[in-house]
Amino acid sequence: MAAYDLYGVKGLTILEAKLKVEESLKLSFDERESTYQGGVYYRFGSDESEKFLLKGNVDPFDGEAVEQKFSEYPVLLYVDMTVRSEEVRCLLSMEFCLLRHELYE
Repeated sequence: MAAYDLYGVKGLTILEAKLKVEESLKLSFDERESTYQGGVYYRFGSDESEKFLLKGNVDPFDGEAVEQKFSEYPVLLYVDMTVRSEEVRCLLSMEFCLLRHELYE
């Protein structure tokens, strides 16, 4: 069963959050830029398997929070199609708050 998790972080810039995730999970993000994603964002993984996406919580078109229910978190980390949700949560637990956890078969 794959999980789709959303984490939020306060008190860190997106670059600081990137470094924390890379250190905690032993991975290396690719820097990307997209108007749709709100400018610079970071990605690790592929569309066919586990994927991490780190971005700001600001919609570039209206300036509102992308995740309105979690507008107090300026930086978001999406963890998609993971089978190690609990492990990731434990490794990120110091600064990152699990905001949403959804399971799919």
